[in-house]
Amino acid sequence: MKIRKEVLGELERAYATCIMEVNDELTYIVASEGHTSCIAYNAVTKESSVIWDKPGGTMNIIPVPNRKNEFVATQKFFPTFNSKESQIVHGKCDIDGKWTITPIMTIPYLHRFDLFLIEDELYFIGGILCDDKEYKDDWSKPGRAVIGKMNDDITKEFELTTVIDGLTKHHGFCAGEWNGRKAFFVTAQEGAYVIYVPEKQDGKWETEQLLSCPVSDMAICDIDNDGELEIATIEPFHGEDGKIYKNVDGEWKIVCNHTYEFGHVVWGGTLAGEKSFIIGGRKGKQEVICYQYNEEIGIISKTLIDNVGGPSNISVINLEDKDVILAANRQIGQVAIYEIIK
Repeated sequence: MKIRKEVLGELERAYATCIMEVNDELTYIVASEGHTSCIAYNAVTKESSVIWDKPGGTMNIIPVPNRKNEFVATQKFFPTFNSKESQIVHGKCDIDGKWTITPIMTIPYLHRFDLFLIEDELYFIGGILCDDKEYKDDWSKPGRAVIGKMNDDITKEFELTTVIDGLTKHHGFCAGEWNGRKAFFVTAQEGAYVIYVPEKQDGKWETEQLLSCPVSDMAICDIDNDGELEIATIEPFHGEDGKIYKNVDGEWKIVCNHTYEFGHVVWGGTLAGEKSFIIGGRKGKQEVICYQYNEEIGIISKTLIDNVGGPSNISVINLEDKDVILAANRQIGQVAIYEIIK
């Protein structure tokens, strides 16, 4: 695996990442969790443009399915212990490259979310960090996972319904498939859960608990190509343990682990043509490691992608001739890409 790093720019407290097409051109987008900007970079020319200067406080940027040049993002998630004014906003870019940002609604303590379709209708799913806080380390009012059908006018407020309640220190959130069904995954002090998306709008929302230990973040991938998905985690909340679990005879067993400081990045997918997990830490050695299964010796191997920057989040895209990791290297205020070639 060959790795080439390129620094695109600087951004204080870089946090959220997104890769999408804007006016038919591949674009890297990174936003700050602080009181500052969201910036777009053309993937070919590397030219940058400002989507917004303020208010910042962005945890997520999610492209809108089946719509061009549109995303939904969070703003005002600050500070963590008082993010009651956290909101989602709609972003739309015109043919001249100018973005219009329109607030949709306030969702207090919204930490992660995604957008998806049921019968071609747009839905929202989100993870609420907590219901309220009196001070930074007050976790007495647990968070929850919520869903809602968005309006045809995407800028209009919509109703939210709780699908999982009682999520203490909720943090992790990812999308994928589980048992052959479209699913989302949320994590908390109580463990890791899967939320199954119904095929029909009037279908039943089902949930299942996968792990019962405290989990900060998770991802899924069939890393050993045996037809069964494995789970990668960071444990506990913002914790030091990066683990990979395999289901062995109906029990989740740890098959690989590594120590981090302030673990924050977990991703699963394909990298350099191989099924992979990426796990990274924000502090200490700031290691970002790619895990792949070595069939010749039957173990999971580790490749260091970087140990400078302490990323808060990454996005990955598989291109025809290479893969690209977009990283928000928060600890040094850096926006970077890593081109991966087999």
